[in-house]
Amino acid sequence: MTINEIKKRIQEANIIDKFIYINVGVFIIAFVINSYQFLNTNNTNFIIDFFALSKNSTEYLYKPFTFITYGFLHLNFIHILFNLIALYYLGNLFIRYFSSKKFIIYYIVGSVFGGLFFVFSHQYFPVFKNSQSVLLGASAGISALLVGLSTKTPNYEINLRFIGYVKLWILTLVYLVLTVILIPNGNAGGQISHLGGAFIGFILTKYYINLNTKPSSKSNLKTVYKSKEKSDDFGMSLHQKNIIKQRKIDAILDKISKSGYESLDKQERDFLTNASGKS
Repeated sequence: MTINEIKKRIQEANIIDKFIYINVGVFIIAFVINSYQFLNTNNTNFIIDFFALSKNSTEYLYKPFTFITYGFLHLNFIHILFNLIALYYLGNLFIRYFSSKKFIIYYIVGSVFGGLFFVFSHQYFPVFKNSQSVLLGASAGISALLVGLSTKTPNYEINLRFIGYVKLWILTLVYLVLTVILIPNGNAGGQISHLGGAFIGFILTKYYINLNTKPSSKSNLKTVYKSKEKSDDFGMSLHQKNIIKQRKIDAILDKISKSGYESLDKQERDFLTNASGKS
């Protein structure tokens, strides 16, 4: 595969694939630097030291960007493998119900709130008094995606091998319970950051749902002027077309929620894919 082919694939990739490429690229750079410094008897990896989130206020106050950059860092292959598998399947499901732009918002804001929970817990709980840990990994952002999605479509069913179809809200509840249980069993700060991402995922979805269902204060006013909106050949304004499009999207999403994505015909799938890519 040539350089031009690689560039073309990256340009044509959806937002989920692009985030995966970023995570993999950063991991490879950090891994190469780590190996080089190990061979030179220097165990300090400046990529991790500079871009991971530290619990020390003296560091994150002059490196506020680490509240975001840590969400793209991983230390080992198993860590990044499981995170990227979750990101791929969950992310592609997420943009069916939301949009590519909202995926970015949930991932970034989820990472920020995961970082805030991590920092506050290390300042508040005595168990972290002598801890020298730093935070890294995409898990907080993924937690925001999971909880946000299950808040919007709790009854969506996922087919798990050897188990069968399980509703999304049940999987999310199991994930959150396990997160709390694992706090005393190692990586407590990381588990707490997952809860931060989950928290903001719930809040964001509630906000967007309320925003979409809030009635317009001008809906009962009589229109006495001629609309300046552009119309198509059938006399339909862009606003009217957007309303019809949104209603069709809502109907398809309701169908998925009740019967699963597999129940859609090709026309519905193509329409939903195009709508998500343009959002």
